[in-house]
Amino acid sequence: MRVQKSVKNVREARELLIELSNTMECGETVKVLIKNINEIQRYVELIVKYGLSLIDVEEVNGDYYLIIENRFGSRCMQGV
Repeated sequence: MRVQKSVKNVREARELLIELSNTMECGETVKVLIKNINEIQRYVELIVKYGLSLIDVEEVNGDYYLIIENRFGSRCMQGV
């Protein structure tokens, strides 16, 4: 699992999730640090919208990480 950069807001999350959906290998998992836990519902909506799966949310020393896996993104649909 690789650690991706952090996102500060929904706009940054959208940009990152579009990129991840297009570049992550099928079955690959990333860990994304979120700065605003209050926006988690919007992050989850975007994760699903871009064909990715939220596997878990981890809290480590007051920081929150989204564990995201590519199960349904564009790379998983190639050749189907």
